[in-house]
Amino acid sequence: MPAAALPVALTAPTAPDPGTGPDQGFLATYGFTWLPYAAAALVLLGLGLVIAIRNRRARPALLELLLTRGAVLAVIAVSVGALADQVAEGDGLTSFDRPVWQWFVDHRTGFLTGVARTVTTVGSTLSMGVLAGVTVIVLWVRGRRPDAVVIAVVALGAGLLVRVGKTIVGRVRPPVAERLVDETNQSFPSGHSLASMAILGVLVIVLVRLIPSPAGRIAVRVVAVLFIALIGLSRLYLGVHWSTDVLGGWLTGAGWLVLCLTVRRLWRIRRTVQRAALPDDSPADPTRSPRRTDQA
Repeated sequence: MPAAALPVALTAPTAPDPGTGPDQGFLATYGFTWLPYAAAALVLLGLGLVIAIRNRRARPALLELLLTRGAVLAVIAVSVGALADQVAEGDGLTSFDRPVWQWFVDHRTGFLTGVARTVTTVGSTLSMGVLAGVTVIVLWVRGRRPDAVVIAVVALGAGLLVRVGKTIVGRVRPPVAERLVDETNQSFPSGHSLASMAILGVLVIVLVRLIPSPAGRIAVRVVAVLFIALIGLSRLYLGVHWSTDVLGGWLTGAGWLVLCLTVRRLWRIRRTVQRAALPDDSPADPTRSPRRTDQA
């Protein structure tokens, strides 16, 4: 390929959809992908600052939660915003997209293709949604309604993030001739990567404490991480995503997971404070769920 043609080849697949061009403004083009996490980070860090100034010693656990989760969300917000900007402009990390895509195309085999098709089907947004839905129903019937609610919120939010994020960024997928599965919507972020990160993440966090063995809990976490990674790699192997699409999906899904778990943890802290404020002779609420000790 002539040297002069190289920049065109690299930037053409990452050009934004005409409907999301620069004339609509920075926030309209990129805002949705990072703004929710940035706003949440500001709120958490602001609350942490207030507590640190007013009564730091009385609530050290709450202060640590607010500052650490706020910092994590701030990092994710900056990372996702920068990545979305690079995708729209065709620079930065997107310079690796075409070489990575070409490497996977060049190393395809019949066996690996079968494995990739299976992994991508099991890890699809539909499969993740069904898995989350079944888990929600089972937990609700068994009386674990707070856990059912958080899983439902994570799953529904992940679906919304995929749909709206793709529409706003409007990135073009890799060439049709090299795709091994059919896809018709936009490329960024990868829905498979986003949904698997958020939904498998919350399922592991909520359900892993049911496993009595510490080794078993570690094994489940390791398997979940490996499967999330394989789902993203399967999308690259099948030629339907650029590498930055997968990275953007993982980051966005992780941000949504952290945000939901933080809200759940704050709600539990609030409930604990309310219970502690009740008089000793107050009748117990028979509908109250047993206190849980997980720190998610």
